[in-house]
Amino acid sequence: MFPAEWAQKILLFVTGVCSGALVAAGMFAFVTMIGVVSRMAASTKTIGRAMLYEDCVVIGATAGNYFFHYAPVFHTSWLGGALQLCFGFFAGIYIGCLSIALAELLNVVPIISRRLKLHRGLTAFVLAFAFGKLLGAAVDFFL
Repeated sequence: MFPAEWAQKILLFVTGVCSGALVAAGMFAFVTMIGVVSRMAASTKTIGRAMLYEDCVVIGATAGNYFFHYAPVFHTSWLGGALQLCFGFFAGIYIGCLSIALAELLNVVPIISRRLKLHRGLTAFVLAFAFGKLLGAAVDFFL
């Protein structure tokens, strides 16, 4: 390779890493701002371990990015399937908690329940949202 090509590749690498770091920092700042981790820790009465939970979120995001970008191939089919199943399960929990925290932050459920005059069945209404999200994700994944 010529020096100009090396310089271009180094510049692209540095730009990509910095852009990724900025996007990740913004995402984690958003998650921290809406209080997903602290709310989950408070509701499970383990607020003393909130820093551990935040570390686990960062480690999980890093591992998820690695698996997404590099897609490592496992030579045993059961190990790869088990890891995909485990990752999908925890990613679903994370996305669910994030969307519920965001909806709670914006007071979506109380506002829509007042406008639709829902006095009973609010639990079924929220569960219908969750199952609709699950069905949409399944259709997107399998079709």
